[in-house]
Amino acid sequence: MFICSLCNLNTTRHLVMSMQAACLDGLGGEKHVEPSLQETTLIQQMFGGRLKSKVKCLRCYHESERYENIMDLTLEIHGWVESLQDALTQFTAPEDLDGDNMYKCGSCAAYVKARKQLSVHEVPNILTVVLKRFQVIVFVLNFIT
Repeated sequence: MFICSLCNLNTTRHLVMSMQAACLDGLGGEKHVEPSLQETTLIQQMFGGRLKSKVKCLRCYHESERYENIMDLTLEIHGWVESLQDALTQFTAPEDLDGDNMYKCGSCAAYVKARKQLSVHEVPNILTVVLKRFQVIVFVLNFIT
């Protein structure tokens, strides 16, 4: 089943996080509850999913995988993205890490070029998709004195 909601997604995100916090408050709060126990709340069972981040060192080809719990999926809408499918394709596309954004390989023990790719490892029962429709543009103003 797919349900589309046009409400303010920041409000939705805040509501879901507040409900999760309320579930954990009875156990001493988020900071005092083991992460594995946090995954057992009703809110986590409904809205929770997991992302997998895989990074491959392009020097020694060592692969590192990390998993992250999510309550929503934030997708950027810019460039060639014209649909939700395009946004998901862009989100899961491999990203080259180099230059100022090099990866510190645990095997090489050095900053190296690498390739990173995100994927949805566990899809939530209720998936909240946040569409990020803006970009941060950094510019410098030079004043003439």
